[in-house]
Amino acid sequence: MSKAFLDTNIILRLLIKDDEVKIKSCLELIKNANERESSLHLLPVTILEIVWVLEKVYKYSRQNTVELVGAILNTPGIKTENEEVFRKALSAYETKNIKFADAVMGYWGLERGFTTVYTYDEKDFKKIEGLEVKKP
Repeated sequence: MSKAFLDTNIILRLLIKDDEVKIKSCLELIKNANERESSLHLLPVTILEIVWVLEKVYKYSRQNTVELVGAILNTPGIKTENEEVFRKALSAYETKNIKFADAVMGYWGLERGFTTVYTYDEKDFKKIEGLEVKKP
């Protein structure tokens, strides 16, 4: 089975719905992945970039961003590395008002056994249960 990853712009076409031809091509790619005996993956940086673009470029609300990214994580045919980290980060981003990148770092670190973060940007990390925040 071949493996491929999806660039951010493929996912954004599906979310923004700004080009019918590209949307159709992207949907077909995902839909037919199994038939082509290939698996499609989202790399962690792709999820970070999707959230950044939705928030900063398209001015989507946190709630709308969470819903859209959640839908992508639930899409059959797309595999996401560290999916559970991203689900926790999306939840914290929405409910605890944490910057998404900080939430990802915090939960990714915890998943890997890191219980302390050294930072000068303490506010968001302090909202992540189980993470000790220290200044250098």
